[in-house]
Amino acid sequence: MLSSLHLRGAPAFDAIRGAMIGPLKPVNFVFGPNGSGKTTISRAFADPATFPGSSLSWGSPGQTLDIKVYNRDYVAETLRQAAHLPGVFLLGKSSQEVLDEIDALSGPKGSIASGRTRITTLSESLTAKDGEISSSREALKEAAWSKTAEVPAELSTMFTGYKNSKEKFLSHLIEVFEANPSTEDEFSDLTKEAAAVFADDASPVQPLPAAPPLDLEKIKGFDLFAIPVIGSADVRLSDLIQRLGNADWVEHGRHYVPDSDGACPFCQQKTPTDLAEQLDKYFDTRYTEHLDRLKAFRLEVQAWATSLSAYLDLLPDRNGASSHLDETALNTARAQLRAEIEILMRQIDNKLAGPSNVVALDAPAKGIALIDAAIQNANASIDTFNSRLKNRATARAALLKRCWVVFARKSLATQVGRFEGEMPPLLKAKNGIQSALDAANADLTAKRTRLSALQNQVTSSKPVIEKINKLLASVGFHSFRLRESSTVKDGYSLERENGTIASDSLSEGERTFITFLYFAQALQGTPQSPGATNDLLAVIDDPISSLDSDVLYAVSTLIRRIVADISESKGRVRQLVLLTHNAHFHKEVTYKRQGDKDAGWQYGVVRKRQGHPSELVLSAENPIQTAYAALWQEVRRSAADPHGPAAGLQNILRRILETYFKVLGGVDDTAIVAKFSGDDSQICRSLFSWVNAGSHSIFDDLDYTESPSTIESNLRVFHQIFIETDQEGHYSMMMREDTTTSAAAQ
Repeated sequence: MLSSLHLRGAPAFDAIRGAMIGPLKPVNFVFGPNGSGKTTISRAFADPATFPGSSLSWGSPGQTLDIKVYNRDYVAETLRQAAHLPGVFLLGKSSQEVLDEIDALSGPKGSIASGRTRITTLSESLTAKDGEISSSREALKEAAWSKTAEVPAELSTMFTGYKNSKEKFLSHLIEVFEANPSTEDEFSDLTKEAAAVFADDASPVQPLPAAPPLDLEKIKGFDLFAIPVIGSADVRLSDLIQRLGNADWVEHGRHYVPDSDGACPFCQQKTPTDLAEQLDKYFDTRYTEHLDRLKAFRLEVQAWATSLSAYLDLLPDRNGASSHLDETALNTARAQLRAEIEILMRQIDNKLAGPSNVVALDAPAKGIALIDAAIQNANASIDTFNSRLKNRATARAALLKRCWVVFARKSLATQVGRFEGEMPPLLKAKNGIQSALDAANADLTAKRTRLSALQNQVTSSKPVIEKINKLLASVGFHSFRLRESSTVKDGYSLERENGTIASDSLSEGERTFITFLYFAQALQGTPQSPGATNDLLAVIDDPISSLDSDVLYAVSTLIRRIVADISESKGRVRQLVLLTHNAHFHKEVTYKRQGDKDAGWQYGVVRKRQGHPSELVLSAENPIQTAYAALWQEVRRSAADPHGPAAGLQNILRRILETYFKVLGGVDDTAIVAKFSGDDSQICRSLFSWVNAGSHSIFDDLDYTESPSTIESNLRVFHQIFIETDQEGHYSMMMREDTTTSAAAQ
């Protein structure tokens, strides 16, 4: 930011030679009459080298700003004739080379047009490919949606959250089968798990008890099957019986001896008298005991078989166990066991029928093993069920995921397979088209950027016209606007409010106004010259000249916009120096409305001095104020120093009362005087008598000298008049007793 300008110079610019203009703030308003040196100051800012020995002082070497100056020199250089204005940007290359490249880019058959055509073609191809992808997705979506009815009712909760959106349903389905290429699960398996996971009333299931055990070796009498059970060896017949090996035959036949009347029951020959005795001795008590043990063995095996059958009959009826029991495996095991038990019982019966025979018993091991396996599998399923029931939330999520995988990979195997076959080439083609489209868009953007850069190198009125007309519209100015000249290339024409084109020369005011608009739009945007910085110091010297009120308003609005941007660090302008000779314009741009930010304002006055260079005085207070405010300033001075010079104070008080009560308020002075008594009434009447006398010149009372006591009395009664009329607020504001509102009165 610029701190100050040290101005030296040649005799031609002696108006303010030797001055130091500063220290400067972000916003600097300088007032001075014509001929006081304002233009000299602006020229010094534009080119300090014009003034030998002059220099600019920057607040910091890293805070230098580019300086843009608007003054009469700028107007003369910029506006050469009514129908022609140079463009914002100067030509940097050969015109023909630039124009040829512009034509190659922007012509009807140029690269930009062909680029747009290629983008259109690629966009259409991309749309068509998207249609093919959409059709494939739609086919899968409808097929999958219809298949939901085939999912077991116990698992239908898997579709919760997807029933109201087919698209959401399809997206999840695709996500599932892309993450799960295959599965070993079946819905029948998952249905069993669902009983524990999905059923709110599910309860733990007790494990199945083991089948009744059978250990043949531990049953009393098992050892007799491995030896012949025969009679006593001490009997005379034992040798014959053992030699013939017919003990079982003899044992069966001996029961007929008592009924054969002495004849042999086998050969009908006369039997020895002691035959029955010999047979009884042979088949003694030990033999009988062995037979009893064999019979008991059979009974115990039969009891086990009966118990096992009852056990197996009850298994499917156990609470909750049936769904875990593989009935097919169980039935197979029972059939195997039944066959093996029959074999075992025949073997036992054979031993009982021929005790002397050695019989090897075949335990029903395979059938029992099958039964045990079925029970173990059922109990494993029950354990899993109970575990899922205990951890229902986790198990539910896992089961739902598996349900979706089975649905995708089993129920929709054909449709999903078709989709997976169609989609890769479609997506590959789409990606190729998209890549080509992105490249085409990037190429077109680069060509347009190049075209813009080339156009910026060519002097053209069109962009400037657009910007200036936008400025005019933004400040509500409609008296005229600019348009391209129909006779001069890149020239300007002025279009009046009624739509006619001005054919005569521009007036002085129009020249000033248009060049200021040209300057204002040049402050916007990014820097165009190589090496130029983005931030600017704008110096504006008398932007109004012979202007009517609406033009003055437009210019002041644009300047106030620059001031507001400086306070908010917006735009390119970081510092402003405004010089003007027009008091009304000065008041318009310096008036602080409610909400205006103070960007660091200061005010200056350039004063001419007889026989000496002009001087520039800077101040935090605005030195240019209204006549009414100036009158109050004298009242404040007299109130602060009653013993000081007070020539014309009573006339000043009279003019304030006349302006406020008679002109603005329409108040009856007689009613006001009636509110006072004694000396104060006389003083009040005298003040209003001055009003009625119609004196309007401070010089009317030059031969009247007021004493300090008179001054104090007049000021006291003057104050009391505002109190009595309920206008003390205005008095306090103008006397700056309320510093908040005093600025607004200025």
